[in-house]
Amino acid sequence: MIDEFATVEGRPGYFKLLALMGLLLLLGSAAFLYIEWHGHGSTGMTNTVVWGLPHVFAISLLVMASGSLNLGSMSTIFAVKNFKQFGRFSAFLAIALLAGGLTVLTLDLGRPDRLLLVMMHMNFRSMFTWNVFLYSGFTLLCFLYLWSMFQYPKYTKAAGAAAFGWRFILTTGTGSIFGVIHARDVFHSAITAPTFVAISLTSGTALSILLLVTTFRMTGRFLDVRLVHALRNTLIFFLLLVLYLLIVEKFTQFYSPAFYDVEQWILTGSYAWLYWGGVVLLGVIAPLLVLFNHQWGNQIGGILLAASFVIAGLFLFVAFILLAGQSYPFNMFPGYELSSVFQDGQEGSYSPTLVELLLGLGGVGVSGLLYLLGIRFFRLLPQKATAPEGWDVAWHP
Repeated sequence: MIDEFATVEGRPGYFKLLALMGLLLLLGSAAFLYIEWHGHGSTGMTNTVVWGLPHVFAISLLVMASGSLNLGSMSTIFAVKNFKQFGRFSAFLAIALLAGGLTVLTLDLGRPDRLLLVMMHMNFRSMFTWNVFLYSGFTLLCFLYLWSMFQYPKYTKAAGAAAFGWRFILTTGTGSIFGVIHARDVFHSAITAPTFVAISLTSGTALSILLLVTTFRMTGRFLDVRLVHALRNTLIFFLLLVLYLLIVEKFTQFYSPAFYDVEQWILTGSYAWLYWGGVVLLGVIAPLLVLFNHQWGNQIGGILLAASFVIAGLFLFVAFILLAGQSYPFNMFPGYELSSVFQDGQEGSYSPTLVELLLGLGGVGVSGLLYLLGIRFFRLLPQKATAPEGWDVAWHP
């Protein structure tokens, strides 16, 4: 089994990508030092919008980390043997994305040097506290899953099952950061957590398609197109699941008169362009149109285009949840009337700055560096990815 896997060679293209990821990491480090020196007043964040662009990158990377375990889960849990050859790739990619997301999340804190103090005095009524254990536990389980595939195959199923269950708990916890906040009308919804799970499954599959096809092409390895078509069908299913949850959420919210105002603001207000253009059109409708097209949906280029749309849609979905959720007029005491002389009924304002963008891209650099170094020094990818003779996917557009 070990002989079927091999590291990649250090070709010129590889070192260019390595240098690019290193540059992103350096720029992100410089942005962090700039914010530390000048304070968060140097960013576009305000007293109203306290989670800005760096959090968009951090949460997006963490959501994709959970979803990137799809290929390993399909082979270990659902016995899809054709994807077993991507199990190592899947587990390592999850670790790399977790590292990038958690790096940005930590460095975007007002006082990251006091992180240990926060961990010593935990509030177990807060989802942030539980996420400390969820992220660290998922990282550990991914390491054990990867280690079992390298050294102890008899434990792979147990480790994979544990990581599979934990990933759903992890993504539910991430979505619950927002869904349980009753005072934030845009956040609060019982469907927020399941939507995050569906978005995670979708974006993780899309990123896996992009990286597998790109890596195999750049290293001159053979990747059976039937495997890509199978992942395309999986991506279609997850996209339809996301669309279903978005429709159900709007139906349930509009069914209650208490949510009329906030839902009308979401669909027609200041951030309506981000919801309709980013979440719905770019994140769901556009990739479905591409994948259901008879010509584009069967070509590798069309599938890669749809996968790119999905990943862009993930970032815009997180941006909408964060920025629109904080910008909508704050309801401090739900069910009660309250008046003051400070920002009553006013929307929050936020304009992202370059330093925030660089800090977020620094997290991408961390994940990219880890992935490139991983495939260079560890046998994560098969020398040839094939499907059994005579096998084909059940459906084509």
